[in-house]
Amino acid sequence: MAELLDLEKIDEENFKFKNSIVVIGFFDGVHLGHKKIINDCADRARAVNCSSMVLTFNRPPVNVVRNDTFKKLIIPFEEKIKIIDAMGVDCIIIADNNPDFLKLTPEQFCRDILVNKLRIREIFVGEGFRFGYQAAGDVSFLKNFLKSYCVKVNVVPLLKVKGKIVSSTAIRRYYSEGRIREVSNLLGRNPQIDGVVTKGAGRGRLLGFPTANIDICELYVIPADGVYLGKVFIDEEEKIFPAVINVGDNPTFKESGKRIEVYLLNFSGNIYNKKIRITFLEKLRDEMVFDDKDELVKRIKLDIEYALKYFKIKFNSDKI
Repeated sequence: MAELLDLEKIDEENFKFKNSIVVIGFFDGVHLGHKKIINDCADRARAVNCSSMVLTFNRPPVNVVRNDTFKKLIIPFEEKIKIIDAMGVDCIIIADNNPDFLKLTPEQFCRDILVNKLRIREIFVGEGFRFGYQAAGDVSFLKNFLKSYCVKVNVVPLLKVKGKIVSSTAIRRYYSEGRIREVSNLLGRNPQIDGVVTKGAGRGRLLGFPTANIDICELYVIPADGVYLGKVFIDEEEKIFPAVINVGDNPTFKESGKRIEVYLLNFSGNIYNKKIRITFLEKLRDEMVFDDKDELVKRIKLDIEYALKYFKIKFNSDKI
């Protein structure tokens, strides 16, 4: 397990990770490109018998300047740290992207943070890395400035998957288009959303298809409106169930407010107030408006029939 440190609280004199090799980035989503550069740093550190450090940030700079919901995150901060920790680095350092920190010039960041405080030996950054006040620092500046301190700068090219650059921006775009397979290809895992089951309008139960509802957090990206196939992990029961997932505002009944509704296959029980994790596997269809509830029910049955074939689950007819 990596040691987790707050950058502001590091005592330079007693800092045990001196002469380490550091990789810097926000790492939203910890996608395949992020994993590559973190692994490159950790591999290099092991090769030269040094410690590996990840320097990351608690929120995007634009959210400090504007507001916390301006740029939605791909995963929560805690999830990001958990994924990085599982990669086997020695230390994770968290920098608070507050207004004062964002005012650091590229010179101040290199000298005060990298050289004087962390006393790094080498650094890994992506080829598009920018830093310092108004993002004035770039890879060329980093190389020129750190050369006099004998700090080696390793620039890692952007990773491509199936000819497409892996980036958090691309992942957000795929989310907005409901392109779950593309999201999964760039993340290297299926996208997930955590939530607590809340009481909905109860309409799903009246229609014969009771759903588990979770509220949408405005801080994070979610897939586009539509119907998806996925799996749901129920935390307290430690069980996983295949599911049909609806993202949207239920336009047939002219409801307002976007929500996520999940119909669990092969499940019966009460899971109100329980924490669940929803994993999206692929999009089934766009959200549709139906003339009446009977047409909606017919479509839901078709969705479930497709899901049953997809998951290859056998049910009694009275359970569908």
